[in-house]
Amino acid sequence: MIIKKTINSIQKLLEIEKVNLKKKVAFIPTMGALHDGHLSLIKSAKAKKQFIIVSIYVNPSQFGPNEDFIKYPRSLKSDLKKLKKSNVDLVFTPNSKDLSRYKYKNYNFKTLGLERKLCGSTRPYHFMGVAEIVLKFFTLLKPDIAYFGEKDYQQFIFIKKIVDQTNLKTKIMMGKTIREKNGLALSSRNKYLKPEEVIIAKNIFKILKETRILIKKNKKQLSILKEQKRKLIACGFSNVEYFQILTNDLKHAKSPYIKSRIFVAARIGSVRLIDNILI
Repeated sequence: MIIKKTINSIQKLLEIEKVNLKKKVAFIPTMGALHDGHLSLIKSAKAKKQFIIVSIYVNPSQFGPNEDFIKYPRSLKSDLKKLKKSNVDLVFTPNSKDLSRYKYKNYNFKTLGLERKLCGSTRPYHFMGVAEIVLKFFTLLKPDIAYFGEKDYQQFIFIKKIVDQTNLKTKIMMGKTIREKNGLALSSRNKYLKPEEVIIAKNIFKILKETRILIKKNKKQLSILKEQKRKLIACGFSNVEYFQILTNDLKHAKSPYIKSRIFVAARIGSVRLIDNILI
């Protein structure tokens, strides 16, 4: 496993590697604090015999002023051990100063308002910050394929829409949500949860599944979502930011909700958790 820390060093390496490579280049962008969800994306790329690049970079531009950029979990030493065990080919661990100096093509794209929906309603900086760093990485690394997790479905669709409008050749792939035995979707932010809060958090998936059953029975959407939000609060969540049904391309969903998903964001104290399931 090769580790590169600067733009200059990784560019030089890729110039050499891509001449000799007979494999497609797969890219998995992460903010570190790696878990089995990240590792499952690596396994998908490995199964297809791809050359795998993983980035570890906590991107400041996707955090708002009062969000958890400073305390976001960082575990580089442990992450590198996991990546080495997973036989990753190349790890990129850039710093903010180097990345801020990197100039990339000014791509024109329409967000179609996706950055204002769901998580974007309370995180106004988030998705444009994601777009900035992803476009930098794609321009720099020129991967054939990039993998993103289903748990962050809005981010997956947002990036896919942007790439579809550019001349970037990267194909955007989605890996399924990986869960704890209790159903809680794996997330780096789960490390913030106390043991008693984990017991509360597992109810997200339980209530998502209940909601799917009710929706399939053609119950009234608004009354179901209101009642299920009340259930989450009763379970111990301090706030439910949203509990919505949207189509797979994040448009308004209508009955019978074919190709639609249920999306939720809820807080336990200061810990914000998101999840979604396909109807």
